[in-house]
Amino acid sequence: MPQKSKLNAEEKVEIIRKYQQGEISLAQAAREASVETATIYRWSTRYEAEGAGGFLSYQKNRVYPSELKLKAVQEYLSGSGSLREISKKYKLRNERQLSNWIKVYHAHGDFNSVKFSGGGSYMKQ
Repeated sequence: MPQKSKLNAEEKVEIIRKYQQGEISLAQAAREASVETATIYRWSTRYEAEGAGGFLSYQKNRVYPSELKLKAVQEYLSGSGSLREISKKYKLRNERQLSNWIKVYHAHGDFNSVKFSGGGSYMKQ
């Protein structure tokens, strides 16, 4: 398994640009960055959603309105798009965010009565 990437934001953007423009394959991009292909896939999604700024370090977690969460989840459950497509549409950092919202929706039915803690567990208030 490749080691954790030590690339800066500019290097990541350059690799993703070459990958998205078809200059290199997914496997070549992963080798060049010394990461798994899944990481290149996530970087590509982040770049599409946030541009180069998506690779700059960030301090705070984003807070999304309950209405946006519900709309994104309902679109996914109705078959309007894949996790990736809907995550990109709503400019989510990655598909895992939407996947977590879907789990909460199935467990609680809404987002207003659920407290999100950083550890991934969701408690009803």
